[in-house]
Amino acid sequence: MAKYEKWLGAGLGWVVTGNPLGGLLGFLAGSVKESQSKANDSSKTITDFEVNLIILSSYLMKIDGKISNEEISFTNRFMNAHFNENFSEKRAEILKHCLEKEYDLNVVSEQLRMYTKQTTRIQVIQFLFDLAISDGELSERENYFIFKIAGYLNINDIDFRRIKSGLTSHAFVETNSSYQVLGVNKETSIAEIRTTYRKLVLQYHPDRNNHLSEAEKKKLALKLQQVKEAYEIIKQEKKHQ
Repeated sequence: MAKYEKWLGAGLGWVVTGNPLGGLLGFLAGSVKESQSKANDSSKTITDFEVNLIILSSYLMKIDGKISNEEISFTNRFMNAHFNENFSEKRAEILKHCLEKEYDLNVVSEQLRMYTKQTTRIQVIQFLFDLAISDGELSERENYFIFKIAGYLNINDIDFRRIKSGLTSHAFVETNSSYQVLGVNKETSIAEIRTTYRKLVLQYHPDRNNHLSEAEKKKLALKLQQVKEAYEIIKQEKKHQ
């Protein structure tokens, strides 16, 4: 997740008490009040930036009518990697809550647009792309949703296309996700992983799937790229063990 390092402090000045998102405040109030009573600096509280990111995540997960465990896991891991890990359980609760409710995307987008730099907003879109393909594919609805959010955040078409074109290069930078892509675990030997990798390459190779439609071929091409990237990441990790 190195590509996100520059944005870690982007929202730490926003505390939840300033977030005009209606019913979500009631859900958060108890835990936030308790957290603030223990420490006054905002790095010890859940921030508006985190809340807004979780709301965007929940909308994206629901947009194609199915919520995958991979998407939920990706979001929780991402948030824990970039924000105060002491609030991991509370953020997971917020995500669960947001998956069951609807909040105003205009408010979320307005806050992000007003209180973050352009570089941070670009990385928000990168995060949404990474989340969208964490379950193996980018649907048309997901792509359109991200495009719409990019417009709300004043990100131009050139930047949007640049972010999208690089999504397969960054989407599985987490080693844990790489193991999931190949369907193996950290205890699996490199020999077994190599065998699994070769089987997946054959399974997704275009020469073996000429009977499929162009749309289906594109999905397989994306999966094949993800498999290759995952294997390279795991190989590098195994070298240092």
